[in-house]
Amino acid sequence: MRTKIYLSLLVAVLFTACTNHSKVNIEIPEVNEGTVAIVYASPDQMTNSDQNIIYSSEFKDGKISINLDSINFDKNILECALQIASNDEKFYANVPLPLEKGKTIDVKFTNIDEYNKGGRIKTSYKGSKHAEDFTVFWDKTQNQMLEFRDLKVEDINKGYEKFVEIYKPYIDTYQESGFPYMLLIAQINNMQFDKANPLLDYCNSICSSGKNNRWKEVVCSLLGERRLAQETSKKLVFSAVDVNGKAYTERDIKGKLFLIDFWASWCKPCKDEMPHLKEINNKYKTKGLTLVGISIDRGVEEWKAYLKSNQLPWLSLFGDGNEITKRYDFQYIPYNLLVDSDGNILAKNLHAEELDKFLEEFFSK
Repeated sequence: MRTKIYLSLLVAVLFTACTNHSKVNIEIPEVNEGTVAIVYASPDQMTNSDQNIIYSSEFKDGKISINLDSINFDKNILECALQIASNDEKFYANVPLPLEKGKTIDVKFTNIDEYNKGGRIKTSYKGSKHAEDFTVFWDKTQNQMLEFRDLKVEDINKGYEKFVEIYKPYIDTYQESGFPYMLLIAQINNMQFDKANPLLDYCNSICSSGKNNRWKEVVCSLLGERRLAQETSKKLVFSAVDVNGKAYTERDIKGKLFLIDFWASWCKPCKDEMPHLKEINNKYKTKGLTLVGISIDRGVEEWKAYLKSNQLPWLSLFGDGNEITKRYDFQYIPYNLLVDSDGNILAKNLHAEELDKFLEEFFSK
């Protein structure tokens, strides 16, 4: 489900404690007036979906200066979230706000017109070395997020390698910072755990090096939870319906090997894979392969409309996307399971040459 945009998920977790004796100057040249809020949450608050608004006000003439001297916090370099909305409701942004004790941080927003058209807002921070380093870090991560969402399946690991190249120098330099771990939380929640990847390997390595950061502890705990979820999804279990509303479960399909394909009518990579699946179906159907397509479309009507103009030569079902993705611990489609006649999941998420190799070896036994 690489078409999914992750930026909104990322900024939703960019909160932690702020510090005293700090000042923030905010400049938004393309927005004349609106409201601004500074929000923070500790790691423990965030895991409970809690947060605090420590400052809110209106601004005019595209700028505002905020004194935070009355707020008493206990870290030298701390992170907040900055939420800005225009009075005409045409602009809203939720971005990280790096603060440093005793420093004045200047924040400037640009590229707002493009952002309102679906582009990327540009945010720069000045006033301390950390703020300037964070500007570079944030810019690189956001660019990589946009690039990553359009990658082909075979290029995913290269995308993860680029993330490691961005995270590692920042984390090595600012070991107490929460920002990179907040971003990692969002990525881990949207990562497939059925295969190793460079970013997952990097997360495992930082978790084995000691937990000297509460945000890091949250990341490591989440990694453990995701691994456990992956281990518990060893058997095929599903409930779905066909175009006539007839219910099917795993007990209703027969064969020597099941290929369960999870897809959606809006998913271009899924549709691009269909010709290959038809070839596989033609080649192995008589040998005992049973192919079942389970759509996780947003609505049943979109799925039915697609099937009307695109006949598929296998059992096509409609399932609950939220339930299915949680059960089998995946976030991207196309995704598939290869299951034996006893319902044991033999392999997950094989495509192209990997899938061909698996099928050839299985049916040559």
